[in-house]
This record gives sequence, structure tokens and C-alpha cells, in this order.
Amino acid sequence: MVVPNEVKDIGIACKRFLFTTEFLGFLILTLFQNEMVLPIGIRLLIEAILAAYFYINCSDSPGSPLSGDDDQELSQFSISTSQRDNSQQESQIPERNVCQECKIIQPFRTKHCQKCKKCIPKYDHHCFWVGGCIGELNHRTFWLFLFFQCLLCFDGLFQFNKQLGLYSIYEEEQSDNKYKYQYFMILLFGTISFGFGIFTGALFLYHTMLIITGQTTWEHTKRDKITYLKFYPKFYHPYNYGLIKNIRLLFFHRNVQSHWIPPQKDQIQEQCNIFDNKYYSCC
Repeated sequence: MVVPNEVKDIGIACKRFLFTTEFLGFLILTLFQNEMVLPIGIRLLIEAILAAYFYINCSDSPGSPLSGDDDQELSQFSISTSQRDNSQQESQIPERNVCQECKIIQPFRTKHCQKCKKCIPKYDHHCFWVGGCIGELNHRTFWLFLFFQCLLCFDGLFQFNKQLGLYSIYEEEQSDNKYKYQYFMILLFGTISFGFGIFTGALFLYHTMLIITGQTTWEHTKRDKITYLKFYPKFYHPYNYGLIKNIRLLFFHRNVQSHWIPPQKDQIQEQCNIFDNKYYSCC
């Protein structure tokens, strides 16, 4: 199923605004920075290109729910583990939901997006900036976009601050109000850089925490409402495989979706990390 046109339009509008702002900001620095050296200009340009590249690629498909033989294999595993012992009444893994709109049995970590009108594997969230969903196959691209966008914003802010200091010196030396236009442009784009930097920086830190703990935004914020998570203790993350494997699964999946089979309830081990545990939670 294709993404509705109105969703695409929002994403396109956001991209145009972001790219226009970054281009104008870079142009202002290039024109006004009297002491701007070549390495600074090249660095900012590289950061802008990388941020734009990963932002555009965030629109790539987040993936499609497993079907056919893969889905049948998961179903058989679910049945065999929940009914392996006739004397054991409690199921060992949670049941999967049925999507009434897509007419499929949803694999674990899959959610139907009402805006995109399709099921998204390892659903993280629907991003209006991207104009689509962030899921298993494009989550790494989204994280890389946040990283380079945050780097560009704060690097640009530093350069704008440096520029403001230069023109303050010029104005004191000449004792006139010659640089009002420069002051206005510097403050305007410096404020925009700061705003985008705080927003993307907070998102960057949040998604880094999610990656480290093997969670998604949906699982972290809606844990009490997600069937397969309510099956486990509150501070147990069934898809937290440790720092190294969590990173490998997100960044090195080679565009191949994972089989998110949850652990059996009688085999889970107590988890403890600095973000969420039985003593406190960061969010």
C-alpha cells in the first residue's frame, strides 16, 4: 500500500523548509564571515550534505510485515511453545494480534499506521518531518540524520556566535550603526540553529537510549498498552540483547528484516541498565 499524498506533501514541505534554512544559513556565514577559513566552510558543507542525504533517505520503506513461509514459521513456533506441555496452562510467549485492515496476523513489534494505512514492522513512530513511518529498515537512517543535523546546528551556532563577536568589534572601532543588517541576519539564523539544535539534539539522545536498550519509541511510550509487552515484567525489555547486538541489529541488518521472536516467559533473566530498571526509569 502506498503512502497517501497528503502525508507525502507534509514531508515535502518540511524538507523544503529545512533545506532552505540550512542553505541560507550557510550562505550567510560564507558572505559575512570575514575570517572564515576554508576548512570551516568545507566542514559545514560536508555536515549539511550528510544531513540532507540521510534525511532524504529516511523516506525509504521501513519494511513490510513478514508473510508466507516466514509468517507460518512464527505461527508454528508460537503454538508449539504455548502448548508444549499439556499440564502447563500458562502460555510461554505472548499471542500475536490480527490487523483487521491489512487482514494479516501481525508479527511481533508490528503496528498498523493509520496515516500510512499499512502495517509497519518494528514500528517506531510516524514522523511528519519525513512524511512517513520510521521502522526497522530506515531507523538507522533516521538516527544518522539526527546525528549530522544536530552536529550541523551546533557547529553553525558556534560560527554565528563567532561572527557576532567580530561585528561587535567592527562596530566599536567605527562608532556607527553600519552593521544592523548583519546583526539581524546573524541573530535570526543563530536562533533557528539553536532551535533546531535543541530539538534534534533531544531526539538524538532519546533514540540513542532506545537503541542501547533495544526498544522503539512506540514500545517505550505505550508499553502499558502493547499486548506482547504486558506479558512480561514492567522493566523487562524482551528485545534487549545487549549493547553490541542491539547496535548490530539496527545498523547492520543489510535491509533484511529480523524474526522478532520474544523469549519464553520461564527463561527470562533479570535486566538492569542505567535507563530503565526496577528501581527507577529515565522517562
